[in-house]
Amino acid sequence: MSDKVDKESSTEPSVLTVNSINFKTLAEDAPVTLWLTDIVGNVIFTNNQYKNFIGRDKVEKQGGKAWFGALHPEDKEDCLTVFKDAFDTFKPFTMEYRLRRRDGEYRHFIDHGEPYIDNLGKFAGFVGSSTDITEQKLSEDELKKSHDELTLYNEEMNLINKLNSYLQVCRSIDETYPIVSYYSEQIFPDCTGALYLFNEQKTLVESMTVWGKKEIKSAAVIDPDDCWSLRQGREHAALDNDDRLRCRHVEDNALNYICEPIIAQGEMLGMLHVEIDETHKEDADKAYYLESRKRLIKIAADNLALSLVSLKLREALRSQSVRDPLTMLFNRRHMEESLEREVHRCARSKKGLGVIMADIDHFKAFNDKYGHDAGDIVLVEFAKLLTSSFRSSDVVCRYGGEEFIIIMPESDKFRVVQRAEELCKHVSELELLYAGKALPQVTASFGASYVECAVIDKADLLKAADMALYDAKAAGRNQVVLSNIEFTDTAE
Repeated sequence: MSDKVDKESSTEPSVLTVNSINFKTLAEDAPVTLWLTDIVGNVIFTNNQYKNFIGRDKVEKQGGKAWFGALHPEDKEDCLTVFKDAFDTFKPFTMEYRLRRRDGEYRHFIDHGEPYIDNLGKFAGFVGSSTDITEQKLSEDELKKSHDELTLYNEEMNLINKLNSYLQVCRSIDETYPIVSYYSEQIFPDCTGALYLFNEQKTLVESMTVWGKKEIKSAAVIDPDDCWSLRQGREHAALDNDDRLRCRHVEDNALNYICEPIIAQGEMLGMLHVEIDETHKEDADKAYYLESRKRLIKIAADNLALSLVSLKLREALRSQSVRDPLTMLFNRRHMEESLEREVHRCARSKKGLGVIMADIDHFKAFNDKYGHDAGDIVLVEFAKLLTSSFRSSDVVCRYGGEEFIIIMPESDKFRVVQRAEELCKHVSELELLYAGKALPQVTASFGASYVECAVIDKADLLKAADMALYDAKAAGRNQVVLSNIEFTDTAE
């Protein structure tokens, strides 16, 4: 019990002795470890249980120091502190420590020591027992580990529920990307990852968002054949550092990663790629950690699949309600809603708002001569030209028949006119083919209106553009006319 003792008396104690031979026999063969110290902490008696545990040869050579020598290095200081306090106060004590068995294995013990009094009524030392509590400690550790694992699982599920909550109120798939990145960093704090989705043609899988503190080792654009997960339609885990079963889109052959397909209603939408760093885990915990990551990635992928397929359906339905089915431009209903919004935004921001109204020249005669199919080609190609000629913030619409409207928020008058004139020129340069034959050149007329820093009725802005378009046609078509109406604030 103390390193003060150089030699243990395993026969008859010198000063403080066990007087009863019957008691000594019982103590020697007791099934628990018993010990006795003198007034200064020297061990004057230990039984066979102790000697067999430490090793009789060590006890014979080291005496009372055998116990201290077998203590775990990390526990020595605490044990000496408890022991010293007990001898200073003469009070009972309890202490836990790890003790090395004769075969080298450390076992957990708990000691209970009680002071005893000699025939003169004075403190004479401590008598105590040592109990092996290794199995109990292991059970406690397992229970704590299970509790910690359950707590972590609940936290992860709570984060996934929060992720789902945000995904359910997203209005577009593009809105989901920063949300996925934000919550993935919390759900997989030790990992780097990416969300991949198929392009519209289903020919490539593109990285839509990434997360993690390290640079991702997976390519930004993937051929589906380069990923075992996308080929098989099920999880592919590369966790054994064996490059024979690695995906070609991953650069590092020593990387641990999991690819989990995102599948909903039989449709493969993409893939969740997670790169795992388990180097901070003890060997005994690595297997559980990797299995828990696999389960969590599967749960995350399944939840993403349901949210994304729901969003795709909502986007498709919304597109049908606001898009012209032939040209895929916004329809008249969406144009009116957008113009109403932009008129008020223009008044608040004090930034200009332009409207361009376009009409394909002599379109009815073209239709009558070449047929509606050829006319549809003209409309579709004209729509493509409009889409490529304006900013993503501009609203390009099919107003009806061969008429089109472009709403240009936060623009100046010069830019509105310039864009209309460029478009007028490009229309006449279109090369149109129908049934393998070239169609004749088409032209278009444009009317533009502009407002700045004024609250007006959207109908007035449209009417001004329409009148300017009428003037362009009356002047010979194939040209741009800017309305000369100066708008005043209707709120005044």
